[in-house]
Order: sequence, then structure tokens, then C-alpha cells
Amino acid sequence: MAFLKRVITVIIIFSLLIVIVSLFLPSKSEVAKNVFISADIHATKNYLEEQSQIKSLFNFSDFETNFEYDVNDVENGVEVTFNLQLDYGFNPIIKFFGLFSCDNWIELIDAELIRIKTEIEELPKIHKVNVQIKTIDKPIWFLSIRDTVAQKDMNNIHGKSYEKINNYIDSANLEKTMSPITIYHSWSDTIVDIEIGIPITKETVVFEDKIKLNNIDVGTYVTATHYGAYDRLPETYFGINEWMRKNKVIVIGAPWEMYVTDPAKETNPQKWETTISFPIEKIREQE
Repeated sequence: MAFLKRVITVIIIFSLLIVIVSLFLPSKSEVAKNVFISADIHATKNYLEEQSQIKSLFNFSDFETNFEYDVNDVENGVEVTFNLQLDYGFNPIIKFFGLFSCDNWIELIDAELIRIKTEIEELPKIHKVNVQIKTIDKPIWFLSIRDTVAQKDMNNIHGKSYEKINNYIDSANLEKTMSPITIYHSWSDTIVDIEIGIPITKETVVFEDKIKLNNIDVGTYVTATHYGAYDRLPETYFGINEWMRKNKVIVIGAPWEMYVTDPAKETNPQKWETTISFPIEKIREQE
């Protein structure tokens, strides 16, 4: 019995000590970290806005948290700052937990900043492209095959579709007028709605189930030329998108690519030429 009383007394004294000590502990703490990223500020902001899981990493049920980040232009890149504010309230246990877990929050933020820096710097770089506004005054007719494919199958679909369309054009004695094109109706991380076509001289009736007649409609287009391998096309897309953002143009349809250079005839990818076009609303002339 005496032993039990001693244990209870020790527990009470220990609890009182915790409460007393906790009175002198801060109820709030703040952790701020920053990292330099060699990237464009708009690409960085877009990436962070799409990363919805970042804030969830710093959302704790035991106490209130406020997580914010800031992106600032600096020389040759941007500086991203993470700021985590923790409110432990007046619970002495939570205060001790928060105090001794502070190093964990710092490690978590450091790891997240390293991940973000790595992924953003691996994104295609925005570079200057010669963007032009062009008007198409008559439809560009083409025969095409449209399909929905997985990203992993993208490398195989172009050649098969072009071969089938070419064979049909030859059998129907039609005349090709321009280089092959690809229209990207929609694009996600897993699935692509893609239409692959070959322009012909005029509208015609098609007697083939999978091959359809379609056209690039008349209208106004933002266009730019990509020089180089196809795997670097995103860099030119980034440049076009940045130009359209700055000039506040409104895209009204799917972008399309025209492959000016035939890789079968020109084996050097550095010499490949591809035009990229976006249909847009007609830009009003400034008064």
C-alpha cells in the first residue's frame, strides 16, 4: 500500500512538473525554409498549384497548422519559401510533443523542397520561340485516323496510321498536298485522344471505316516552328503557351502539329522541322 502511494505521489509530482514546465514553453512555433530553383517563375507556380498533396503533408490532427509557400524571381531562377506555423494551444502534452518533433518538421520540409526542386528543374525549359499569328483562309482537307491510346503506346501509333492512310490515298488515286499532321484533342498523364492525318487536295468521299475526312477550319492561329527532335517538342509548347499567356489570347480548339521534315529522308533529328498551331479567337486590332 505504501509503495502504491509513493507511485501515485511520483506520478502527481511528475505531472505537476510537466504542467509547470509547459507554462514556460511556447504555444506556437514557426519553421521557414527556402530553396533556389533554376526555372521560370510561372512554370514553378503552375507546378505548385497542381501539387495539392503538399499542404496535406503539413496538416496535423493534434494541433492547428498553417502552411504557406511563396515564389520570388531571383537571378537565373526563382526562390521558393515554405513557411509552417504550428499552434499547440495550452495542452502541456501537445506542447512537449511539438517541441521535440520540431526537427521532424524541418526534415519533412527539407525533403519536400528537394523533391520539388528536382521535379521542377526536370520540366522542359521555356525558351524563346518565334511565335506568329496566321490566318487560314480556306479549309485544309485531310484524311485521318482518330484513336484514344495510352501514353506508353504513343511511339507506335503514328507510323501505323500514316501507313494505312497512305495506302488508301494511293489506292483511291488521291493527291497529297502538305506534310502529315497530328491533332491532340485531349491529353492526360495516361490517355491521349489523338488524330493522325495526311492533307489532300480536295474534299472527297471516303470508303474506309477507320479513315475519316476532316479539315483544319478557316480562322486565326498562333503558330511557331520547332527545330529538333520530337522529344523536345514540349519546350516549344511551353514557349508558345507563355507567349499566349502574356498576350492574353483565347484558345478555341485543339492544337495540331505538322511534320515538315520527313525523318525517313533526314536522319539527323537536329534538322527536323515541326510547326505547332493553336486555333484562337481573332485578335482585335488596337485603335
